[in-house]
Amino acid sequence: MARHHGQHGYGPAMRFLHWLVAALIVAVALRGLTMVRLPASTEAEAAGVFAAYSVHKTAGLAALALILLRLVARLLTSGPGPLHPERKVELFLARLTHLTLWGAMILLPLSGWLRHASAPGIAPILWPFGQHLPGIPADESFSRLMQTFHRLAGWVLAAALALHLLGTLKHLIVDRDTTMARMTTGRGPYAPPAGGAWIPALAALGLWMLVALVALRTAPTPEPDPFEAIPEGFAPLSDPAPETAPPAASIPPPDAVPAPDDAAEPSEPIDMPPPPAD
Repeated sequence: MARHHGQHGYGPAMRFLHWLVAALIVAVALRGLTMVRLPASTEAEAAGVFAAYSVHKTAGLAALALILLRLVARLLTSGPGPLHPERKVELFLARLTHLTLWGAMILLPLSGWLRHASAPGIAPILWPFGQHLPGIPADESFSRLMQTFHRLAGWVLAAALALHLLGTLKHLIVDRDTTMARMTTGRGPYAPPAGGAWIPALAALGLWMLVALVALRTAPTPEPDPFEAIPEGFAPLSDPAPETAPPAASIPPPDAVPAPDDAAEPSEPIDMPPPPAD
């Protein structure tokens, strides 16, 4: 595509990609907000939850592919400049919002992809390219970090999108200019591009660095494996022998019982002197 400075509006390809990506982002976001609330008390409901996660992941990667395609088209062409370049603060906030939104549209699905690649156990991506990424091993700590960043990036996306919509309403209701028409019909007054975009770019970069730092500080750590603390060569003690009852006293056989005294053989008679005579 040729680079055209000072256009009156966006071309058909850019407008189509803009609205297609917007619709896909809204659909993926709604799927993500509802799938975490689905019941999973039965086997059929659990299968439905896994299917919802698979659809969410697949649609998110489709959105990422379209966003990257739109980014390439945006870099190869130049859109129209601001209609009110004299409003410095408003221009800075608008560019900061747009750049933050661009970062969210890329980092949100990318972090979800990295989270899946480091823990690809359930809810596969519905495509034929496998579930892993080169250089991304299965790592529970990294997976939880990407999950935390993914959640924070979702909030940043929601905030940036809300500011983007508020700005659009301001142009429609307050300013009553043709900013919205540039993205719907491609028509608008001539406006040359304005410089100074590197300042909001640095601010957006700082914002995303802050989000990454918060994710590092708040990501949950995995539970330690108790078997990793066992030293090498350790053998568990053998089970103690069960206690046995003391041996019962032996009872002699009947023939070993001594005969009573009266049954014993009579001993020799003892001579007793006769009693004295009267």
